[in-house]
Amino acid sequence: MNDRLVYRLDAFAAISMGCALLLVATPLTTLAGWTLPPSFLFGLGVFLVPWAGINVWASTQSPVAASMLLVHLLVDGTWVLGSVALMLVHSATLSTLGFVMLAGQALSVLGVFALKVKPILRPRPAR
Repeated sequence: MNDRLVYRLDAFAAISMGCALLLVATPLTTLAGWTLPPSFLFGLGVFLVPWAGINVWASTQSPVAASMLLVHLLVDGTWVLGSVALMLVHSATLSTLGFVMLAGQALSVLGVFALKVKPILRPRPAR
């Protein structure tokens, strides 16, 4: 997959999810079945909107700077670990929908992480 496309898709996912969280944080918190306040999801939405912009910017860079790639890998890795931690900490109260949402996010972001790290792992031709 084209490296630029990965960042564009990530931008689309971030803006979509960010806006959704800003609009429906309270009902989504109730549906998820955890004890965190709706402001937690709202705060994630506030983070995701500018994160989408950063992804759009990254998609215009060729290649993405190593420092920017590192930031993306740290954020995506933290997101995956955070989703897993929420599943573990709130396993007693999470609804099925809440568990599926967290697991789906963790797997999706892990996939994006893998696509972003792929350029680092590509074999480089010998000179």
